[in-house]
Amino acid sequence: MLRILFSRLGDPSVGGAGAFSFNLPEGMCPTCEGLGRVSDLDVNELVDVERSLNDGAITVPNFAVDSWYWQTIVGSGLFDPDVKLQDYTPQQWEDFLHKPATKIKVGSNNWTYEGLAVKVKRLYLTKDRESMQAHIRAFVDRAVTFTTCADCGGTRLNAAALSSRIAGRTIADCSAMQISDLATFVRAVEDPAVAPLIANLRDLLDSLVEIGLGYLSLDRESATLSGGEAQRVKMVRHLGSSLSDVTYVFDEPTVGLHPHDIARMNDLLLRLRDKGNTVLVVEHKPETIAIADHVVDLGPGAGTNGGRICFTGDVPGLRRSDTLTGRHLDHRVTLRAEVRPPTGHLAIRQADLHNLRDVDVDIPLGVLTVVTGVAGSGKSSLIHGSLRGRSGVVIVDQSPIRGSRRSNPATYSGLLDPIRSAFAKATGSRQRCSAPTPRAPARRARASG
Repeated sequence: MLRILFSRLGDPSVGGAGAFSFNLPEGMCPTCEGLGRVSDLDVNELVDVERSLNDGAITVPNFAVDSWYWQTIVGSGLFDPDVKLQDYTPQQWEDFLHKPATKIKVGSNNWTYEGLAVKVKRLYLTKDRESMQAHIRAFVDRAVTFTTCADCGGTRLNAAALSSRIAGRTIADCSAMQISDLATFVRAVEDPAVAPLIANLRDLLDSLVEIGLGYLSLDRESATLSGGEAQRVKMVRHLGSSLSDVTYVFDEPTVGLHPHDIARMNDLLLRLRDKGNTVLVVEHKPETIAIADHVVDLGPGAGTNGGRICFTGDVPGLRRSDTLTGRHLDHRVTLRAEVRPPTGHLAIRQADLHNLRDVDVDIPLGVLTVVTGVAGSGKSSLIHGSLRGRSGVVIVDQSPIRGSRRSNPATYSGLLDPIRSAFAKATGSRQRCSAPTPRAPARRARASG
């Protein structure tokens, strides 16, 4: 909607709605191809300049001395393999890193040579990170750096798209504004030619504010949204739909919401219902349970102690019931007054990732600690950005298990290791503790790179 608005009212006019899109060639920044970021390689992670090629100067995986990739570099005849990289001439250094794929004749053989950085980008950076082997993925994480595109300033758009303005603002300016501020800006735009479009855009932005997402911006990457935020964005999308007689299933839509915003969420759920739809909500919040027309209580406990229907009916009936949920809703159960004292603290100082603003906090040790706050307040940024990688810290999240096609939970968790050891001991055989090292490709007289 915003792109169409700028295509109609933007001054100067630069074309249709596609001319403002970073997903299309006519609108994207040509330098970063609409990504807003450019990747580069840290040369220090590729080579040890104090060594020669024969001494193993290249530290990239699969480029060890005598490997096929190593041979294509040494066999090019462009470099003395006994000279340290730091002693290369500027031209040699440029050829070593950045020379494009070039046919070179060595004796009776034709070689295809390309610079180390060029080859690494082709071999590794064009592939999906999650499909890489673990050691390759670790190398890429170390060697690749991402910086904001200098040509578009991270907006992803080309110069033409950034030249068009409404009331002095570009579409990139509007996308970077808080949605609550953008809603105010759009309300000030008046033009009979686009009145229906503006009305729809206002309603959509106001719904996002109403549901408690007014702090987001339209240029926020979807991958950085929390589960609750993503679910509420989907809800707003369907509020504007004309569909009815549809069953909507929401799995804890109040996750991360401030209590003040739960009432707004409840109103949206009721509005979906009142449009003639069935709304099924999996939820724990008493405020959301209270608005239900019908309640199904599962339990009575978790895991093997659960799986049974404890109650079905209306909310007053649930409160009167003797189920665990009913007793808590009716405040007939009290919580423990005292908690376990900590055994120490894990300090976090001046955390400033994403929404954090120089946060100092001490995480108590030896106890169960909960980091809480509204969606977007920086909970995950604080923990994952400040504690990940520290000694003694293990991160357990909802990311899928990665491994080979033959992996399963037993191999991933290490459960099979003691079992293998026991069988090896019982049979007198020697346990193979690690996977075999992949063999280097056989040497060939002719190569294509």
